Amino acid sequence: MKSIILLFSFFLSIVPVIFFGFYFYKKDTIKEPKLLLSKLFLSGILTGIIVIIISIFGLILFPTLTNLEKINNIIILLFYTYIFIALIEEFFKFLMIYQVSYNNKEFNQAYDIILYSIFVGLGFACFENIIYIIENPSVEIAILRGITAVPAHVCFQTLMGYYLYLSKTKEKNKNILLSLVIPIFLHGTYDFFIFTGSNILILGDLGLLITLFFLANSKIKKLIEIDKINLKQLCPNCGTKINYKYCPNCGYKKQ
Repeated sequence: MKSIILLFSFFLSIVPVIFFGFYFYKKDTIKEPKLLLSKLFLSGILTGIIVIIISIFGLILFPTLTNLEKINNIIILLFYTYIFIALIEEFFKFLMIYQVSYNNKEFNQAYDIILYSIFVGLGFACFENIIYIIENPSVEIAILRGITAVPAHVCFQTLMGYYLYLSKTKEKNKNILLSLVIPIFLHGTYDFFIFTGSNILILGDLGLLITLFFLANSKIKKLIEIDKINLKQLCPNCGTKINYKYCPNCGYKKQ
């Protein structure tokens, strides 16, 4: 019976990851190479492994954090959620996104970097879900993480990708910083509300997640609209940018 619960929990923890992956992949007008997206997803899993290793050393340095349930010091809780969790996780996800895709030749549309970021986030969320299920096989936990933690990582990485796109178009240093700071702050706040154990703050977390969903969706729509405008300016024959309805490369004329 336990093995059935474990397998079913694994299945439920992976389903939302697959769903979100296909959902955001479908939104892309010019499909990204599956090999690149797979590499980004695996980078997210690698991030999860790195975070676990750092966490083990971190708990050795800060043994107080091993008994978090007994901690009622708000400063320690803020350190744990914003630095020990959010900063470390978001920094390494950012590092993977930046190294693998920021200067990649396939990054030729505004929406691309959001898709890349989401796939790293999904890889991380998938790995995190599996670790939770291994530690505590539970259908309830699998479902709860599927409707909260996975969408949360998608939202964090959507905003990270959005500001990485802006860093390509204007104020590079400022927007790269925002692509890190904003997800760290939101991730830290999300976790802080949960770890306080306060019913009011946990309810507030639901409100935060809903707000993040609409905010992330608005950023996605904005970049997709930019891509649609840019596509109208490209020659349908050779893909060169058209000047005044005329393609300087192949001579195509817009009617």
